[in-house]
Amino acid sequence: MADQQANLDLYHRFLDALNRNDAKEIEAVIDPAFKDHHPGFDIDSLAVYQEALKGAHEALDLKGELEEAFTVDDKIVTRVKLTGTHRGEVLGIPATGVAVSWTTTEIWRAEGGLLVERWAQDDLLGLKAQLARAAENVAVVQRVSDAVNAHRYDDLDELFGPSFHDNNPAWSVASLEELKGIIIGAHEALDFHAHLDALYAADPDKVIMHITFTGRHVGPFFGIEPTGKEVTWTSLEVYRLENLKVVERWVQADTAGLMRQIGVELP
Repeated sequence: MADQQANLDLYHRFLDALNRNDAKEIEAVIDPAFKDHHPGFDIDSLAVYQEALKGAHEALDLKGELEEAFTVDDKIVTRVKLTGTHRGEVLGIPATGVAVSWTTTEIWRAEGGLLVERWAQDDLLGLKAQLARAAENVAVVQRVSDAVNAHRYDDLDELFGPSFHDNNPAWSVASLEELKGIIIGAHEALDFHAHLDALYAADPDKVIMHITFTGRHVGPFFGIEPTGKEVTWTSLEVYRLENLKVVERWVQADTAGLMRQIGVELP
């Protein structure tokens, strides 16, 4: 008769080691000839499994939270909530930075004080849907940046929703047309280019962008005639999307630093 409590404790050791990304401890609880019957993965040894776990940690910063576990003879049945952050390519989708969660149901078999075999069913479709939606939203915001840099202002029409609203302490913008007018005016005055320092998904419907702008003061701006000075400033922006359209944006830009560079007197 299998020692069911010992087997359950063995699984807990494994899960703790997984969450710490402790390869040595995982080696201590899993048999070298470990076999994993997992759809889409070919794992027939501990070494191969360790490589798979390493990839999962690198791509997803993987963590597991045990929701239920019970034993039957030499087997441990578990239901686990997996969470992570999408930091590398997963299921063919490049990193988006989005937080993800999905579930897995597993059956582990123990023998001789080691975990020797596993059967698992992950909600990979649910995971892929989260990553795909985040990747699509990031791609839309990337296209916004590309259109602005290329002065293709009319391209923005297909990227923004009709109810778009901009939350920016430096100006009041209630429509895309108003935003386009501000961008055009800034290009004419500052001849700027936007460099994306970071672009990543957040929550199901938001994308965060950190930008460094560089340009030259070539037209009147804030009442100051052109100085020809090189200018640079940064902006942190959050975009909210619905159905792959930007419907809201929050902006916190270093407008004061920009004005100081061109000689605007500040309070």
